[in-house]
Amino acid sequence: MKVSILIPVYNQEELIIRALDSIPNSDDIEIIVCDDGSEDGTFEAVTSYMTYHEEKNIVLLYNEENKGVAYAVNRLYDVATGEYVVLLGSDDYFYTEELEKAIEELDGTDIVYFNLKVNNGYVFELNESTKQQYCGSTKFIRREFLGDIRNPEIRAREDYYFYQELLKKKPSEKFTDLTIKHYNFPRQGSLTDLAIKGQI
Repeated sequence: MKVSILIPVYNQEELIIRALDSIPNSDDIEIIVCDDGSEDGTFEAVTSYMTYHEEKNIVLLYNEENKGVAYAVNRLYDVATGEYVVLLGSDDYFYTEELEKAIEELDGTDIVYFNLKVNNGYVFELNESTKQQYCGSTKFIRREFLGDIRNPEIRAREDYYFYQELLKKKPSEKFTDLTIKHYNFPRQGSLTDLAIKGQI
């Protein structure tokens, strides 16, 4: 596999399907979903989707209880087999053609960055000066470079601390200038929204 697309999900039975639909059918892509103890129909929705989309390489993991996004993402890293890993929020989605272009940019560089577009149309552009500010799910990471680095199991800003550990290893970096993901922001009740409000 060239790329492992990793999707942590909790109580997103409707939006998770849009996320999965945005991923192209490809022998080079594996999709790994970790349901973090959802209490709605998320697990059933993904299971049904897998039945009708056997052409996609989808693996579904399940946590018996909700342990938080950091735990779910760490579990996804542990089972990924692709040369590169990339995160997709269950309420976000890829721009399919741009994702395919970005995959062509994966050339052995340790971290390959891309841009995000949010709900109002604004594009968060990733470059050397903004990478610390937008350090979340904006990058492909070479799995061998990732090694045993994992998120601290906290409820907010886990991606920031994870990213700092990656930078300590002095990665080779590449900025694609491709906008490949729609970041569903602002969205009331999302983890980012709750963190901004100081509720987590």
